[in-house]
Amino acid sequence: MALIDAQKFYKDLERGQLAPIYFLFGEEPYLLNQSVERFKYAVLTEGAVDFNYSLFYASDADIVAVKDAVETLPMMAAKRLIIIKEAQELTDKEWAELESLIESPVDSSVFVILASRIDKRKKQIRQLLDKADCVEFKKPYENQIPSWVNYIAQSLGLTISNDAIHLLHKLVGNHLTEIEAELKKLGEFVGGERRIEMQDVAQAVSRSKEENVFDFTKAIGENDRVKALEHLVHLLDQGQNEIGIVSLVARHVRILLTLKRGTEEGLHGAKLAHFAQVPPYFLENYLDQSRLWTIKKLEQTLVVLSETDKALKSSPLSSHIWLENMVLKTCSALPVMAH
Repeated sequence: MALIDAQKFYKDLERGQLAPIYFLFGEEPYLLNQSVERFKYAVLTEGAVDFNYSLFYASDADIVAVKDAVETLPMMAAKRLIIIKEAQELTDKEWAELESLIESPVDSSVFVILASRIDKRKKQIRQLLDKADCVEFKKPYENQIPSWVNYIAQSLGLTISNDAIHLLHKLVGNHLTEIEAELKKLGEFVGGERRIEMQDVAQAVSRSKEENVFDFTKAIGENDRVKALEHLVHLLDQGQNEIGIVSLVARHVRILLTLKRGTEEGLHGAKLAHFAQVPPYFLENYLDQSRLWTIKKLEQTLVVLSETDKALKSSPLSSHIWLENMVLKTCSALPVMAH
């Protein structure tokens, strides 16, 4: 088997063209969770769900029970559906228990293995990539997020204006799961209207995370390590995961860099806001902060953020160590005069 394009995967499920084993992985939990719902719709027959569906989480799963569930024949249905989430938590011993199911899949079951991160060097992962139908769910690119906001809103029976989409993107960032959660809240906020305008987003969506990202990057721009570390703690206290923090800060830094370059090209006002994809009424705040940075420091910071992102996904060291290291690297000992 090889990697399958996500669109082909969706179409195959809709047609009922089911493989006995799937390996779905990637950093976008919204897309992984959506695939679970699609499998349930494609595989399970109404009335026999309780007999033919098993969901396990790798961190606390009894791997023998997982194996038994896969090998059990379906009741009053063509197939059973067995899903194990966060498979990266499985031990080598537990993977060894599953090896026979991967080598010789059970035709009467659809066995779905999901992982939010993988190490392709591991024998078991290589085996899955070779034997299973595999789909990688990559994080959407920055410029794809507005389309996703619109898609998720529609799936919730909502319509949303373009200005509201851009403001929501700015306040929530690129994580589709968080965007979906905020859209659900907005749906309750607008009630029977079912249409979301920019003022609804401004009123209903929490700004504290955005403000902390602003304060965090401002402290880095001012080379104030102590303040930067304080704001980093605030972001973590809000429940934002470490990779999410790096993603939010990288997005913010890219906006500052775009503004610096746009200003150098003579853009200002609405044209500059459009160039940097910033709502016009936030422009002055961003411009004020961009003056704390040189273009060189912004570029260097993006490199550090990229390195930190890779380290968080692959290193066994505590994630807090990498975030603190990021602050130490980006806050140079002496202030840099911005131009």
